Amino acid sequence: MVILKAHYPRRAGAALAALALVGLAACSGSGTSPKPVTQANIASNVLQLAVGTANIYGDLTASGGNLVGTNIVATYRQTGAYAGTSVLVDSPSLTGPFTLTGAAGAEGADPTSTILTGPSGAELGGHSITSTPQGLTAPVTTLGSSGGVSGLGIEPFNYNNVNGVPFTVVPYQVPVYDPLGSGDPNSFIPWGGPPAFDPNHDGEGERDGSVIPSGVIGVSEGLDVFADLAPVVGAYTLNAPSTGTSAGTVAPPPATFTLKSTALLAAVTPPIPTMDGAGGATFAVTLPPGVTQAYLQVTDLAPTSAPAATCNGGAYPVYYTIFVTASGTVTLGDNSGPGTPAAPTPSICTSAQNTAANGAATDGDNFTVQLIGFDYPAYAASYPNSLGNPAPALVGGRGQDDITISSAALYAQPGGVLTLQSRARLKAIHSQLLRLRR
Repeated sequence: MVILKAHYPRRAGAALAALALVGLAACSGSGTSPKPVTQANIASNVLQLAVGTANIYGDLTASGGNLVGTNIVATYRQTGAYAGTSVLVDSPSLTGPFTLTGAAGAEGADPTSTILTGPSGAELGGHSITSTPQGLTAPVTTLGSSGGVSGLGIEPFNYNNVNGVPFTVVPYQVPVYDPLGSGDPNSFIPWGGPPAFDPNHDGEGERDGSVIPSGVIGVSEGLDVFADLAPVVGAYTLNAPSTGTSAGTVAPPPATFTLKSTALLAAVTPPIPTMDGAGGATFAVTLPPGVTQAYLQVTDLAPTSAPAATCNGGAYPVYYTIFVTASGTVTLGDNSGPGTPAAPTPSICTSAQNTAANGAATDGDNFTVQLIGFDYPAYAASYPNSLGNPAPALVGGRGQDDITISSAALYAQPGGVLTLQSRARLKAIHSQLLRLRR
């Protein structure tokens, strides 16, 4: 049998505790060495790489909160019968003209990986971002043994040698290599939600009542934005060998990309919401020149009073994504909350809706708003849009993959009145946004 990793959740039940694990492991081993794994047509699998600049929180320039980084876009997909799905496991390395500097990152939930806060100590001063071979507990590296090139993005979705499932189904936070790690109040988990990411086309996204793997609360957007890695012009090379397979160590041809410019996209700002009083909202989005498309990320949180009952079930956080292709007003509909098509729930609960659900006076939901702009076809390359395509187009008209990310704006609805919250308040409740990190 073959194990495939499809990078977006399919409706195959909790036994598929992966981004669509299809098939069974053809494996054996003691757990102290890599399990042999069979993968189909691995010689014809397609590895791709694109690189660009990252203007991170550029709207905070005046307060010194902005960061300059590097955007890495990668895909590693199968051909043949499972065309467009990700391979099971690989141990990537990225080499480029950059030099890894600063403080060493801290080990995370994967004790062999430091990616959330910086490179490993052994990588400092070098020119390569590396991973730890499968089945080993050392050396400590940026990607560790969990990080691999998936169907879209370098993510911690590698097959786990111990229990036979992916290390996690939760994508890396944006940005990585962030000295503040999860303490950065503007960082976020890149879950894609409705209306843009709605695989079943029922308006409810992944939380439409169908069975999905535990921990999956959206579609991974496959974003790998390195905050503390300044872009450098020159050639980048990505390798992704798969070790411990039934055929030994196998690898696709390296993927290469030449970054020609370090010019940043202009800063973007989070648009101000206008609530419609029924669970939805409109947003006036402005895309600066050079930004050809964007994701408007809206993340619904519990109301300030955090009642036991809320109008959309209290399944927080809830992620919504609106795909934007031009400046103008865009809409989050009223009923894209985590219900079912037969029993939809509001997207962002109002005070009146929460009061009715809770049986007592209750504030409306808190929520954050953040804008992510691209100059490349990020949405077309995402899942499920590009499922079946082993090599989706990654590069836009500017010839590289630049990204610009706004800070997050937090809103509350005390007594039903929409109120922009302070950045201190955002930092105080940021843990709600990251509580499903692992």
